[in-house]
Amino acid sequence: MINMLKNYVTDRDYAKFDRENAYSGEDLGVVYEDGITRFKVWAPHCTAAYLNLYTSGEGDNKVETLCMRKIERGVWYVELMHDAFGLYYTYTFEFEHNIRVETIDVYAKACGVNGDRGYIADFEALNPKGWEDTRRPVCQNPVDAVIYECNVRDFSIDGSSGLQWYNCGRFMGFTEEGGRCGSVTTCLDHLKELGVTHVQLMPVADYATVNEKKPYAGQYNWGYDPKNYMCLEGYYTSDPEDGGVRIKEFKQLVMALHKAGIGVILDVVFNHTYYTQQSAFHKTVPYYYHRLDKAGNFSNGSGCGNETASEHAMMRKFMRDAMKFWVEEYKVDGFRFDLMGLHDIETMNMLRDEMDKLDPQILMYGEGWTGGETPYPTDKLSYKWNSYSFGRIGLFNDNIRDGIKGGTFNLHETGFVNGNHHTFNTIKRGITANSRYRALQGTADDLCWAFSPAQAINYCEAHDNHTLWDKLAISASSYSADERRRMDKLAAAIVLLSQGVPFIQLGQDFLRSKPKIFRDGEQRSDTNIYDGNSYNAPDETNKIRWTEKEKNADVFRYYKALIALRRSSPLFRMRTCEEMDEKLFFHNCGGVIAWELRGADERYFIVLNPHRDTQRVRLPEGAFYRRLNEEGKPVYSKICGEQEVPAISCAVFKGL
Repeated sequence: MINMLKNYVTDRDYAKFDRENAYSGEDLGVVYEDGITRFKVWAPHCTAAYLNLYTSGEGDNKVETLCMRKIERGVWYVELMHDAFGLYYTYTFEFEHNIRVETIDVYAKACGVNGDRGYIADFEALNPKGWEDTRRPVCQNPVDAVIYECNVRDFSIDGSSGLQWYNCGRFMGFTEEGGRCGSVTTCLDHLKELGVTHVQLMPVADYATVNEKKPYAGQYNWGYDPKNYMCLEGYYTSDPEDGGVRIKEFKQLVMALHKAGIGVILDVVFNHTYYTQQSAFHKTVPYYYHRLDKAGNFSNGSGCGNETASEHAMMRKFMRDAMKFWVEEYKVDGFRFDLMGLHDIETMNMLRDEMDKLDPQILMYGEGWTGGETPYPTDKLSYKWNSYSFGRIGLFNDNIRDGIKGGTFNLHETGFVNGNHHTFNTIKRGITANSRYRALQGTADDLCWAFSPAQAINYCEAHDNHTLWDKLAISASSYSADERRRMDKLAAAIVLLSQGVPFIQLGQDFLRSKPKIFRDGEQRSDTNIYDGNSYNAPDETNKIRWTEKEKNADVFRYYKALIALRRSSPLFRMRTCEEMDEKLFFHNCGGVIAWELRGADERYFIVLNPHRDTQRVRLPEGAFYRRLNEEGKPVYSKICGEQEVPAISCAVFKGL
């Protein structure tokens, strides 16, 4: 029915409309103060607005409907002369005096089951014991971070996690200590043992495509189908029908990770809404929050049916307000932006400024690409090639990703670790964080895009596409299993010892695989037995099998050793391009990549050997010891001159 308003809205000049109607107040949504509960919603097009109160998140249990009053710049208002904690609410908007739609509040900060009604929460009363004393871990610069991407359900849903059954697959799975699978740690204890500094949670804001009441009904989704951006997803809580439980349990998650010295990064999906005309955005202000093409149709730069218009004042404000809420209420430590290339540069820089006001240590990074064509000018969007225009925000480094293992979208293409020896310059650029580095000037300059090392998020595996281990199984099938293990370790060494910000996925550190579950009659092949897009695949594909950690304990120990080495020395975490010019030096050692790191008090010599045979290299002048061998262990004996680097491995030598 809202489609009838299309011409009325799309004929407008949005810049002029924003000047006349955009609201700058900090009080949209529900605010409780001095015994009064106030509701404010921005809905400039409607001719009437009503507040509906309910006793539950679903069902026929309406308490009352109250008429709202229009006060200023498109804002509608009503107040209750008492607290309304524990009630649920929606708005009904009337358009052209005869079209009525009911929807959840765009600014709802809590919700009922399946996100159809907002929940009026007493956030202070829901704080777990000790919440006031919870502090963010220190991260002075993004290059000090080691980011570990986790899905809440995958993390603990398998019985091998060793957790209490009622915590498995839920927020509380991150809080339970003592998880064991045979001889190895799992879950929270695993994170602490590995030594990562931050956990990036795949979307935990309310999403659309699972029934929260049936968590064991065989349904699954990553969560990139956003419904309510400031509400938590009930699928991960012990009681999705109580709007307060998810709040308390998520705060317990944050507390547990902060206590362990680990920051919490949220994966935010502001770039699109799962529903378009049925979204709360569209029902509240039709044709405003989404971008339209020249014909007035919804544009689809996300590849998911629509894209949001971050350049519109109230969408920009919404993104800012949502991020401030997550930081101030839940004490999160950063944000990863899905399809950040759809957001305009002005908005992203504004968001960075706002986060700096709250805490400059808050991380911000995202994907510098889109999922389709967008009508917005490309020079104004947060694409990777515009990186110098938003240099304080990180970007995923797909150059080093594909240089390491071969093209993500060509399963048989190889990279540095699995046999393609034409990628040396790509890897060298990645080692220097794809940023300005004087000694490589004139070499693969098209790969020099990062404003500083902190802008390059280095990775070779994430939730999208095949895991590294599955990619190697396909692209390096002629190699032995032992050689592929060496490739995996070599890839890890490149990611974790390069300048920039390292990023790894949950389970990558013990050869995670995603086996595809076939339907009856579906044909198998050597390539399709692994799932490269498991966004809605069952637990059997996505879950972490902690038995694999025990089986591949040597790989885990190697990742752990790399992380410890990186965190032990600032030479692996240089903050500026000028510092790299002064302290990083490549050496010509034939068929390997070798570089030296020189500091005032220490120096390292790192060698990457991608060949199937041992290579000999000459160390720089002076005495060294082997700080890290192919097993991740130090060898404390004085060495100098020529040394051997085993096949498909990394060697790290430290000066004496």
